[in-house]
This record gives sequence, C-alpha cells and structure tokens, in this order.
Amino acid sequence: MKRAADDHRVEALQPTGIPILDKVTGGGFPRPSAIALLGPIGSGKSMLVRELVTNFIRQGCSLLYYCIDDPADIVKLGLEDHHIAVDKIESEGRLEFVDMFSLGAQKLAESLPKMDPSEILDETLKFQDLLSYGRAFALKPGLGPKIIVMDSITPFFLLTEARKVFQYVQVMRFATRIARAVTIAILHTEVVDESLENATANLADGVIEMRKRSGEILLKGGTMKVLRIGRNPVASRGYFYQITQQGIVFSNTPVI
Repeated sequence: MKRAADDHRVEALQPTGIPILDKVTGGGFPRPSAIALLGPIGSGKSMLVRELVTNFIRQGCSLLYYCIDDPADIVKLGLEDHHIAVDKIESEGRLEFVDMFSLGAQKLAESLPKMDPSEILDETLKFQDLLSYGRAFALKPGLGPKIIVMDSITPFFLLTEARKVFQYVQVMRFATRIARAVTIAILHTEVVDESLENATANLADGVIEMRKRSGEILLKGGTMKVLRIGRNPVASRGYFYQITQQGIVFSNTPVI
C-alpha cells in the first residue's frame, strides 16, 4: 500500500518483483488496473511479461494467461525455465492457460480446404472469446490476488474497427475492477493504426513502453519507460535493458 503525497487515499499495489520497475512505479501495479505494454516486435515484451508472471506466481497470485502469439506449450516451457512448477501450480488452480494460438491452428486445419485464410482469422480471433474465457476466472473465489495476461492483443486489433477496440479496452477495465485484478495486455506498435495505439495508451490505467535500441553495445536490448501508472501521470526516465539467456537485465542508471 502507498499514500501519495497530495492524496489522502491509499492505493493497493501488486509488487512486480523487478526492482527498477517497482521503484519507478512507486511499489508496483495498482490493484485493480489494466496495464498496456507497448513496443515493436522483438523488443522483449513477452520476455518481460514471463518474468512478471514468474514473480506474481511466487507471490501467491492466481493467474490467467491468454496464449495468443505462442502456443501454451511454449509459454509453459518459458515459465519452467524460470523454475516454476507449472503442472503443480495448475493442479492447485492458481494458473490457467487459454491456448488461443492452438485453437486458431485447429480452426485453420479444419477450414483451410474450404475457406479463405483471412476468413478463418475473422472467425477465430474474436473479442467475445477473450471475454467469455475470462468470465469464470474473474468471478471465481480467488486463491490469491488475480492477474490476467494477454500475450498479445495485436491480432484482434488488426481484424476489427476502431469502435470495437475502444469498447474492448473499456470492457477490460470493467473486468479488472470486478475481479480486483491486474490485467497486462501486450500491443505491438508500428503494426496497428496509430489511432488505436493512442486509444489504448489513453484508456489504460498504466502504460509501459519498450523500445529496441540498435548499436554495437545493445544489439539485443533497448530502453523501458513507464509512461503512466495509476494516479501517477509522470513519465519515468528510460532504463536500458539487455536480453540474455537468463532473462531481461536492467541497468540501474536511467537514461539521461
């Protein structure tokens, strides 16, 4: 819990377990809140999310993971690389996967002989499916603080008009409050229309931006900046990060 200097209200926080991120956010992500993680393809967003998921699980949270860009088996292997006993935690009911990648692949295999691939995507990736799969999790009596991860929402944003995107972001904000959850949604920048990027950033309760950095020193890395978190609208300075086999390593020194 924290108390802002100019606000008598107390805000509940979920620590991220990443020292620099907890420092910049004032202790973690507000609960409830919808956090948007923005950045270009290959900037390390999914790797950061899996480190966050690892830390949340170790804190005793219950977690729903939408596997959209990768199948659930790949995501589980990534968590096991962080020494998470995935099968055990699943059996305890604290970890659930929605394997939308595999559902899409199955739909493609069934429909390819008779449907155009673009039509298959339209039938497979629907906003209402995200909401229906998460309904039971949101309403279930918790075994701990609830976390919802969507990795990533980009395919849905590519296949629908702006009006539905705005509706979706608002519904997700409502859902986080019903479940008292933290929702983290990844959106690839430089892929969807800029107006959708702006809408997501403006409507989300918190925004973290990751940018790739080219050069000889950090070929696999970049800078991370917290643009807004909860009632704190002040953007942080950027922090260098490097992608390694052990995960993401952050610099303690902000970018001037």
